[in-house]
Amino acid sequence: MITVPPGTDEGTRVRLKGQGAKGKGDLIVQFQIEPDKFFRREGPDVISVVPINLAQALLGSRIKVRTLDGKHVVLRVPAGTQHGQKFRIAGQGIEHNGKRGDQYVEVKLELPEKLTPEQEEAAREFAEKAGLKH
Repeated sequence: MITVPPGTDEGTRVRLKGQGAKGKGDLIVQFQIEPDKFFRREGPDVISVVPINLAQALLGSRIKVRTLDGKHVVLRVPAGTQHGQKFRIAGQGIEHNGKRGDQYVEVKLELPEKLTPEQEEAAREFAEKAGLKH
């Protein structure tokens, strides 16, 4: 059995003395880390991408975000948030040598693919009042 310490990096090698073929020599184990569907690792930090809608971006909102340990934290998204903007949650990254990295939440603005006639009219009205080209 091999114990994998928290924060083990991709490509880390462990030598198991005397565990080679037929009990002779050493066995070298190299770790490969499988990608996660929600988290991406950058050193001790993790990045997660969370979708928000137009109203949340324009007006601000509070969203629940999952952390590495499976818990959820409430993140305040301020009014005027832009697509791709990142927010930091301190101490929710990878633990390594007694220190923890941070979690960065990148917001992905998701817009509806189709609008009803009423929604389209409201969007045109907003654009005109805001002085936006359309």
